[in-house]
Amino acid sequence: PKGGTGDIHGLVLVYASDFAKYNIEDPQYLKRLRKVRLEGAASLSFEAQVNGPPVGDAINATFRSNNVESLDAMITEIKERLAKVEGVRDLKVNDILGEQEVKVLIDYPKANQLGLSVDAIGNAIRTALSGTMASQVILNNKEVDLNVRYKDSYRVKEADISSIKVMDAMGNLVPVSTVAKTELTSGQYEIKRFDFKRSKTLSGGVDETIITSQEANGLLQSYYDEISKDYPGVSLVFGGQAESTKESMQSLGQAGILALMGIFGLLVFLFGSYIRPLIIMSTIPLGLIGFSIAFFFHDRPVSFMALIGIIGLAGIIVNSGIVLISFIEQLREEGKMTLDEILVKASGMRVRAVLVTSLTTISGLLPTAYGIGGSDSMLIPMTLAMAWGLTSGTVLTLIWVPCAYALLEDWNRFLQKVPFLSFFATGSEEAEEEVEEELVSEEALVVQERIQ
Repeated sequence: PKGGTGDIHGLVLVYASDFAKYNIEDPQYLKRLRKVRLEGAASLSFEAQVNGPPVGDAINATFRSNNVESLDAMITEIKERLAKVEGVRDLKVNDILGEQEVKVLIDYPKANQLGLSVDAIGNAIRTALSGTMASQVILNNKEVDLNVRYKDSYRVKEADISSIKVMDAMGNLVPVSTVAKTELTSGQYEIKRFDFKRSKTLSGGVDETIITSQEANGLLQSYYDEISKDYPGVSLVFGGQAESTKESMQSLGQAGILALMGIFGLLVFLFGSYIRPLIIMSTIPLGLIGFSIAFFFHDRPVSFMALIGIIGLAGIIVNSGIVLISFIEQLREEGKMTLDEILVKASGMRVRAVLVTSLTTISGLLPTAYGIGGSDSMLIPMTLAMAWGLTSGTVLTLIWVPCAYALLEDWNRFLQKVPFLSFFATGSEEAEEEVEEELVSEEALVVQERIQ
């Protein structure tokens, strides 16, 4: 599992029956499995296999330093602190250790005094344990190598290495224990590096009912900031779910910006104005009200798929604004009513068209959002966000669009009245004509007052 090699590692796969598949959630089963204690096992860890591309562990932090002692000390201290946090489990460091090995530590001054070289000591140990080819013989018309080595019973224990004898230049046999000592350690097969520095990665899982991966990584960051002054030269880089989430959010942000630019460009082409599209675009945040309320009462987290639903919602919710703005512009061109009368009656006159446009979309989203006729856990957050966001956005659009239109016209009139600000007025030609008529009428009133 995850780089573990050798006979000291094991992996067990547990497959769910059809009953368990549809009736037992994997967090419940994992909770029961974690109570298992296996005699003779140094450690046990459990995790659920996830469909789709791997996103890494909930906790995944890579520590880098050229000082191995500081690196080991910091990662050990942070691991001990993080292990005490409720909901954090299965913490491990990515040291890929194999079988245990025996190191022979030579006392070089003593070896020189006895006339023994490192090569001589190494060859003697290799010959005793692995063997050295002494000759070749012919057996049954085949060449067979003759290897000389100790019997199996003399190369089992660590002490057997110390009893191996090495011949010096004078022909004397010197035990290895005279010039060296042995040490039993864990074998390390790989030395990992990240950006040209020695690195070790601390990874682990979380119980999402208690703590999220973002909270756990936030605690890890705070622990690092607290003790980093004691271990200078050790840097921290997050990976796993934190890295995947960061990359996904960056991509989602770029997609959202492109979507808004595309919507705005189409509206500018449709209305031939830059201001009317802004009124329509301002209806997009109105959908966030319904989205927030729905996810709060449904007790659902704002997931990545829910955010994708919001981007899709932006392209749907503007339809109601387009209907209203188009109708207002049409009534202004007819010239049968004043602008105030148009804005008062616009929402009421087009309420049926706006509601029908939205209700057809909402009725198509709700069955998927609530799993009617079958459910998909990935699509539910997205459709739920779109359905309830469109519901609130439609109702609030009927109220907001006439108000925004009136505010825009008042702003343009204000800019037209101020000489040095008239350049910034961005209203339609009709608005400019109304301003001119109003100015003429005001001048006429002044003249009439003077005559009187």
